[in-house]
Amino acid sequence: MEFLDKIRDRVQDLEEKDFYKYLLVFFIILILFMGFFVFRFYRNVNYYQRTIEDINEQREDTIRDILNRAEDVEKRRKEVNAILAEDPDFKIIDYFNKLLQQLGLGQADSIDSTLRRLPELKYDEYEITARLTGISTQGLCQFWKNWKKIKELI
Repeated sequence: MEFLDKIRDRVQDLEEKDFYKYLLVFFIILILFMGFFVFRFYRNVNYYQRTIEDINEQREDTIRDILNRAEDVEKRRKEVNAILAEDPDFKIIDYFNKLLQQLGLGQADSIDSTLRRLPELKYDEYEITARLTGISTQGLCQFWKNWKKIKELI
């Protein structure tokens, strides 16, 4: 309490004019500190609002991409179901050979297929490796022209 007693004695010894000067300086400093803290507060609020808006835009873009992919998957699922509805005994290797004939590439010399069961996705995945020999440049060009169509069908 000795410290506070010294301050009280100092203030009581001041003349009224000096007291008001010190009081004015004290309030000006107090207002400056308050202004600084208010400025910092609103600056931080503005920063976090911009950050939240950026994150929300990224989230919306991601959701839009996911929904577009889901539409593509559903479209392909419908195409596959339509193919399976036409031919319940559909065999991918037979379809691949038929596709090669449609494109004029002839028959494949050897076809290897690998089956992967994916129970969590509820389907089986086949990987087909085919060795094509005796293909002409014209047939190869035709194949590349139709590549997008082939990817959609397969």
